[in-house]
Amino acid sequence: MSNLYTKRSVAQKDSQPCLVCFLPTTCVLYNSSIQDWFYCCELHFKDNLGFAKPVYSKSYEDAIEKLKVVKQKLDAEKVKQAGSWDSWVNKFISKEPSQESPQNAAQAETETETGTESELQALKNEYQRLTDLISQGQKQLRSFTLSPVMFESRVDAKKRGHILRQKAKREQENYSNTDPDELSAKFDFPAVPKKI
Repeated sequence: MSNLYTKRSVAQKDSQPCLVCFLPTTCVLYNSSIQDWFYCCELHFKDNLGFAKPVYSKSYEDAIEKLKVVKQKLDAEKVKQAGSWDSWVNKFISKEPSQESPQNAAQAETETETGTESELQALKNEYQRLTDLISQGQKQLRSFTLSPVMFESRVDAKKRGHILRQKAKREQENYSNTDPDELSAKFDFPAVPKKI
């Protein structure tokens, strides 16, 4: 028995009450290993991690790790590009007259600015691509694992249901069997006392 439930949707006419809030819902969580399903609103199993946890794909987890790295680089680049007031003032004051022509100095300065801007733009593009990939992964999410307590209660309910069905089946066989010889062999009916 695996604790892996898949989200399915049913038609509006087939909606059933939610397991948690009892409002009609078309969303079903289905487990094929134990043939278990229940209706539940998407809000409950997406927002409540105590009820169900999403099972993400490997590409989604890799995208999250890359996003963290890109975010750190992007923050560092923004800090480096913006600089602090002190560094800007010190650079302006400590500028000595250079031997180079002002045109060459301006050209070198614009080259470094365009280099950092293009690097910053590349990081922004990568960050946007990763966030789009992550949002797409969240939209396509269909697999969930129930919390251990919830899963055990579902398994116990399935076992109880199976035992009750077996008991009902035995009782039905007993009630439907009307052969007197077989009944007397199965059951010990009281007899009339012979000594009076």
